[in-house]
Amino acid sequence: MTGSFEAQKNIEMSTRLPMQSDAHRLHQSEMDLDFRAIYELEADFVCRNLRRLGVPDADVEDKLQEVFVIAHRRFADYVDRSYGPRAWLFQIALRVAADARRHRRRHPEDADGGAAAALETIAPDQTGALSRRERLARLDRALASIPLEKRAVLILYEIEGQSAADIAHTLGVSVNTVYFRLHSARTELDRALKRI
Repeated sequence: MTGSFEAQKNIEMSTRLPMQSDAHRLHQSEMDLDFRAIYELEADFVCRNLRRLGVPDADVEDKLQEVFVIAHRRFADYVDRSYGPRAWLFQIALRVAADARRHRRRHPEDADGGAAAALETIAPDQTGALSRRERLARLDRALASIPLEKRAVLILYEIEGQSAADIAHTLGVSVNTVYFRLHSARTELDRALKRI
């Protein structure tokens, strides 16, 4: 009697396993579709914020890929969809940018600090583009002088237009901390722009 019970149990288990794996594959394909949609909608957001967080233009593409590899790996754990994916992706981008910054400090590539790479020949009729490029470079240098935690608040509030409550949620800090960092970052940015 126990032998037939064991055989029946084995048959039940063998019939259940394919159904579970099919459901898992279906769930995985739904997750992949959701993730692909997030990538297509938010890749530009991540790119521009990696740049603003101090990632050099030459490395932005690689760091974008790194952000989305991490996001894909952790996608099943992404539960707070009430704020949308931007807050979650910005958190990942912030960590990737901080890691890249630490790596560049420990392993500098350009002995001159990149000054030679910044020199370019520009045709005389492109003075408007040159002026805009110089202003953006000046802003980038000023932003780079602000500590990353303050810079993140400044970028999210002033450039991305997020509310203080959303920023507090994204960065995991209080709203008062957001306002303090924002005020401090604005002051430091103003000083840095005057210096440059």
